[in-house]
Amino acid sequence: MLYWNTDCVPRIDREAQLNSNQLAQKIVEIIEEKQASDIVLLDVSDQTSIATYFVLGSVDNERQANAIRDDLWAQLQIEEKTRPLNVHDLRQEGGGWLLADYGDVILHLFTEETRLHYDLEGLWRDAQVVLKIL
Repeated sequence: MLYWNTDCVPRIDREAQLNSNQLAQKIVEIIEEKQASDIVLLDVSDQTSIATYFVLGSVDNERQANAIRDDLWAQLQIEEKTRPLNVHDLRQEGGGWLLADYGDVILHLFTEETRLHYDLEGLWRDAQVVLKIL
């Protein structure tokens, strides 16, 4: 028989955490503010169980992607108490793609050439486009 000691489990204020929709909107606002371009919010919930939303955007270079990553950290981690489960950024393994996995929301930031190469919009073409900012 398994016993779970709830005394050592940190209490999480569920009211204070963002839901998937709010988190996706907040990520879109942050990356738009940092001038990512061609932003697309896809609802992938009917296609996969790994996430509810994908946020896709294009950046000009690594410096812009790093600024966005840092701003996401500041606004989501510090202000909203939400942090990514995993981050794979442009400096790792060839670059061109920053991926931040927030559980129900996964952010994909690409350089233009990397975005064209991987074509996530084509791969997830059956997903509902919730928002598109050119």
